Amino acid sequence: MKEFDYSQVKHYKFYGFIKHTLGWLVRCVYRIDFKGEENIPAKGERYIVAINHTCALDPVFIGASKKMPPLHFMAKSELFENSFVAWIITHMYGFPVKRGQGDTTAVEFGEKIINEGHVMAICPEGKRIKDKDGVPQRAKAGVAIIANATGASVLPVAICCDGKIKPFKKVTLSIGKPVTCEEMGLHGQEDYEQIRNAADTVMNNITALWEAERN
Repeated sequence: MKEFDYSQVKHYKFYGFIKHTLGWLVRCVYRIDFKGEENIPAKGERYIVAINHTCALDPVFIGASKKMPPLHFMAKSELFENSFVAWIITHMYGFPVKRGQGDTTAVEFGEKIINEGHVMAICPEGKRIKDKDGVPQRAKAGVAIIANATGASVLPVAICCDGKIKPFKKVTLSIGKPVTCEEMGLHGQEDYEQIRNAADTVMNNITALWEAERN
């Protein structure tokens, strides 16, 4: 695996090309229905997009929104072992994270992304949820750590489908209102309990959106 360059946040034209040429195809094949796009913050605001992890295409689904800016997202490091796949993911603004190892390098790179005015997407649960009903699970601390360090708000997004996500099945992406650091109880201090509660707050917002679609 070629070593990922965490030293700078690079710009790739490939992302825009794929979004504008294939975004419509993704929206059609998965019959994506976006709700709450008016909640997407204005350009220049600091925020993290947090989505429940349903499948490998989650970042693609939310990125297919015409109103969503380019999204930098964490992807498990195993995906970068194949050089061709690594090239594709990297040029789609993905960066590797070593799951279950407290990967501070990936977290710090996430902070760099936000601090330089870009938008990051993260699946707070840390791994794909295999629950057949897709019920969102508890969040890891990463999303709260990055929000706390950067002062960024978190935009909760619930991906909901009746059963397993497959082509030509309707997939709903419900976008909630941004949750500020103050609303998450974050004050810039590295307090474990505050971080843990903030991550739970993010996931509770995502779960509420998910449940609203299921009921």
